[in-house]
Amino acid sequence: MKTFLFLLASFFVMMVMGTVYTWSVFRVEVESVYQASALQSGLPYMASLFFYAIAMMVTGRVLNMGNTRKIAAVGALLIAVGWLLAAQSSSLLALTLSYGVLIGVGVGMVYGIPVFLVNRRYEKSGLYAGIILSGFGASPLVTAPLVHRLIVAHGLMQTFLFMGAVSLVVLIPLCLLFKGKAAGVNPLDQAVAKAATPGIFPLLYAIFLIGTTIGLMMIGLSYRIGVVNYGFDVRRVALSLSFFAVLNGIARPLFGLLVDKKGFLFASGLNGLLSVMAALLALVNNGQILLVYGLSMGLFWFSLGGWLAMLPASIKLYFGTGDYAKRYGLMFTAYGFGAMLGTVLSGVVLDVFVGTAVLYALVIGLLGMVFILRSHLRKRLKTA
Repeated sequence: MKTFLFLLASFFVMMVMGTVYTWSVFRVEVESVYQASALQSGLPYMASLFFYAIAMMVTGRVLNMGNTRKIAAVGALLIAVGWLLAAQSSSLLALTLSYGVLIGVGVGMVYGIPVFLVNRRYEKSGLYAGIILSGFGASPLVTAPLVHRLIVAHGLMQTFLFMGAVSLVVLIPLCLLFKGKAAGVNPLDQAVAKAATPGIFPLLYAIFLIGTTIGLMMIGLSYRIGVVNYGFDVRRVALSLSFFAVLNGIARPLFGLLVDKKGFLFASGLNGLLSVMAALLALVNNGQILLVYGLSMGLFWFSLGGWLAMLPASIKLYFGTGDYAKRYGLMFTAYGFGAMLGTVLSGVVLDVFVGTAVLYALVIGLLGMVFILRSHLRKRLKTA
């Protein structure tokens, strides 16, 4: 029962924080209220993802079993304050500082804690970590329609205020449940860390950087490609996004379990093949059939969910839990850099070239690099 309650509380914390993925719903109204361009309206979102990743790295350096609840509560408070200040923002800069910096830092402080705890408490934790993280990935399924209705009924600022109130009432009490129990050093973890082959961490980092770059790039472009490039009906594309969010959430426990059962090399290889399939389907379809568009984009969302579940599982697999929080936080910076790299790459490609063919070719090329890196990782593991 304790395990069930912990997973349930962690899932709902992730669900509330996953509202950052619904920025596309806020974006149109932000452009109207602040008279902002498309590029400018993306700044709060980009800042949020960047500071989210940086806060993960910093928190990982100080996180231990004795301060989990304190750090989680402070992070939840920053999220609530960020929403409340966003409701008072009179400029895009103020919105970027409140939504982008404060909420981003708060999410980064909280995000890794339930994953850290579940990895310390359970030997085969990939499935449990995936269940927890599925709340973040599937959040838009619930929060996107809710945010849209609130904006239509009450306006942007009142919606920000509502989210701040929800964070105060829901997040902070749940985060107080994240209490770690002091534990001695596990001899098995010491052996795993000592046996870790030099060079594994940089290879894993490069693989996750490329994987998250592709995933975040395609998630950010899903709506635009469907509506602007392919001319599909806005309502159908919007409905498709809910389907994509479900796939993103489902992938997390599934790939966490795959790492537990089959190992990282198998799981990452399968994920890479699914992404290649997604890119080939999109390239051949070229916006002709809505169903095929939905399948290809859905696979991209599914793939990103898989990468984010494999990340913590692979850290534990190759390095143990002794120095887990620090390594996980450092590895997660790949997510932040992937968000920026994906935005720049996709923006340049879509601005310079007509259509989306070059974009999908770029994705296939990047995936080729992933398979090369996996090959090097396999060789290093064999020599361990």
